[in-house]
Amino acid sequence: MRRKIIAGNWKMNLTLPEAKAIASGLKEKVSSQTAVEVMVFPSALHLHAVAEILSGSPVITGAQNAYPAVLTAMTGEICPAQLSDFGIKTILVGHSERRQFLGETSEICNEKIKFFLNSGVRVVYCIGETLAERESQNTFTVLKDQIKKGLFGIESAKFKDLVIAYEPVWAIGTGKVATPEQAEEAHAFVRKEIGALFVGADKVAESIQILYGGSVKPDNIASLLAKPNIDGGLVGGASQKLDSFLGLIK
Repeated sequence: MRRKIIAGNWKMNLTLPEAKAIASGLKEKVSSQTAVEVMVFPSALHLHAVAEILSGSPVITGAQNAYPAVLTAMTGEICPAQLSDFGIKTILVGHSERRQFLGETSEICNEKIKFFLNSGVRVVYCIGETLAERESQNTFTVLKDQIKKGLFGIESAKFKDLVIAYEPVWAIGTGKVATPEQAEEAHAFVRKEIGALFVGADKVAESIQILYGGSVKPDNIASLLAKPNIDGGLVGGASQKLDSFLGLIK
C-alpha cells in the first residue's frame, strides 16, 4: 500500500526565524508513528538551519532546486554533493514556477532527474497544465508530454526514488482547487501513462506515489486523499503556518 505524503513547499517565503519555528514545531509534533510521510522544502538560504533542526526526526528536508552536476564552476547554483553535507537527499524538479518563469523544460527536467537519481537523491517531479491548456481540452496531451519527456530513459529500478506531483497551474496560489473528481481523473491518467513507459512499468505505476498540488488546505485535503490514485499533497501557502501544516498532517 502506498504511504501518503504531505510535503510543504515554502518557495521564496518565510524569514529565517519563521522557518526555524515551523521546523521546531514539526519536530515536536511529528513522530515515527505519524501515519503520513512529511517533507519540507525551504528556501535555499534556510536549508542548513531547517535540516539541522529536523535532524533525527522523521521529517524530510528537501531542496527546491539543484544543478545536475558535481562540484563545478556554475555561479549561483547548488549541487547534490553540497546538499548532502546537510543530509539533504530530496529535490523538487519541474515546479510550474520554474517552468513558466525560468524556462525549465521537460528536457531539462529529464537531465536533472537522471543525474539526481543516479546520485542517490530522491526526486519529486512536478507536472501540470495551465488554465489555457485545460480550457482548450489539452490537459492530457500536456501531461503525457511532460511524463514522456521528463521520465525518458529512467531505469525501472530508479522509480523507487521518484515521486510525481500533479499541480494544475491554474490552481496554484489562486484559491481555486481541482475538484476531487478532476484531480482523481488526472492522477489516474498519470498512473496509466507511467505504466506505459516500458515493459513491466505497470508494477512501477502501481507503487509510485502521486501527489496533488494546488491550493491544498486542511479543509479539502481529506476529500482529495479519499480518492484511490491521490497519495498526498504538495502544499504551498498552507504549509507556511504551523497550525495549518499540522492540520494537513492530521
